[in-house]
Amino acid sequence: MEAETLRQLRGAAELATDAVGAAVGAIAEAHLAIVGQVYAPFGLLGPLAAPVRGIEHIQTAITRGVYQSILGVNALVACAVAALGGEARCSD
Repeated sequence: MEAETLRQLRGAAELATDAVGAAVGAIAEAHLAIVGQVYAPFGLLGPLAAPVRGIEHIQTAITRGVYQSILGVNALVACAVAALGGEARCSD
């Protein structure tokens, strides 16, 4: 493959991984904000407040884990693209 074609492919892949990183961050923030709004009224229900907070914490942990996994895979793709482009190692 020609050097110019490789450069363009690497640039497109870098653009895609940057876009995924930015989008996932924004979506994760929105998702977590919605979770907080959904559970907030239940916290006012006296004896139900503690169990509901526990469920909210579990859901928040799972949500954060999913989005971190997506970002981790995205970082691996970025590293693979860098390696295919002849770079010795990833930056980040």
